[in-house]
Amino acid sequence: MDMDKTALGTMEADERTQMVTTPVSNATQMAMNIECPVCRTKTPPSEAYCVDCGFLLSSTPASVSDVPEASSIGMLVSTDGMREFPLNPGANTVGRENADVLLAHNTVSRMHATVTVEGGRAYVEDAGSTNGSYVSGKRIAPDEKADLTDGCDVTFGSYALKYQAPAEPQVASAEQPEAEFVEKTEMIAPAEAVEEPGEQTFDLQEPEVTPEVETGAEAIPATQIVGRLVSKDGAVSLDIHEGTNTVGRREGDNDIVVPDPYSSGRHADLLHANGTFTITDIGSTNGTLVNGVKLEISAPRDIQVGDEITLGRTVFRLEVA
Repeated sequence: MDMDKTALGTMEADERTQMVTTPVSNATQMAMNIECPVCRTKTPPSEAYCVDCGFLLSSTPASVSDVPEASSIGMLVSTDGMREFPLNPGANTVGRENADVLLAHNTVSRMHATVTVEGGRAYVEDAGSTNGSYVSGKRIAPDEKADLTDGCDVTFGSYALKYQAPAEPQVASAEQPEAEFVEKTEMIAPAEAVEEPGEQTFDLQEPEVTPEVETGAEAIPATQIVGRLVSKDGAVSLDIHEGTNTVGRREGDNDIVVPDPYSSGRHADLLHANGTFTITDIGSTNGTLVNGVKLEISAPRDIQVGDEITLGRTVFRLEVA
């Protein structure tokens, strides 16, 4: 057939132009954001990690019971004391993505190093990182195991931490206190036969002085409880005192200790003054939420009875005492 000539006639059905619909699978679909199970931040589905806290969205957060006690295992602590990374027995991966010690810093490699805790010893091995790993200022050589000692500096790239060794168990003899008590009792026994009411009255019955906190209008006992943070399941109840209450996971440094591994060591300040409750996030890792709204750092927020306050992953309800 001459292709330069116009052909008249009908075309076979298989040669006709046909309209074909686009498969449904290729149609544009509305994608839903993913809520991070740690900090509740909405993250686009194209992201594998939370845009706020860096949590791997495809993994499951550990529960409180799954987190080991730092006092018995040891941990890495940021130089400002704001972040703590409890270590697990065995190998702990360190890196920028999907690691046990997750460091969202541009000088830290995705898989940077390993911290191993075994046999009463903790040591670091570099995993071929770009910017290296350092212990007490000395770079770790390939295949080197650098031991960690309590308080030593540990740096990954340019992200500096300190190693906090587990607390030494206090070994006390059950018989020793009793022996000392008997010895002292025997020494005091002869003197007890001579009564000296004057000395006993002044030395042994001196009244205790209750510390006070000045609030402006009048002095109020520091032990006065004005409210409570109660978890939604009712399992945890934390007392709130008059004045400023420091809030965080680390015992000894906080007035209100939050038993949640996703709460920062020092997380927030909760103030009660002149009948008003105010909470301020002080730069926590996973933030503080009031009724589902994340607070800005260092921006005080008044809260009311019944409000829900999220610290880490735990949601508390504010109640008055």
